[in-house]
Amino acid sequence: MGKSSITKENITKTDLRTLWSETLIELLLDAVKEGWSDHVIKDIVKELYNKGYKPERLMKLLEQKLGPDAATKLARFLI
Repeated sequence: MGKSSITKENITKTDLRTLWSETLIELLLDAVKEGWSDHVIKDIVKELYNKGYKPERLMKLLEQKLGPDAATKLARFLI
């Protein structure tokens, strides 16, 4: 059998990235729901985009969690 590239360090890095992404998603939900500033919402969306989250996925998530108005609000930042 070949040597696996899975190490404790790789798992820890992946776990931390996943945890940070989940935290950013929660922040985005709060920001949209509570009407935070446009600048803050844009920064959160940009960070999530850099982590591989597509705008369509974020809009769908907001629609599921907060309703269609939240997804529409996010859309204005993405257009």
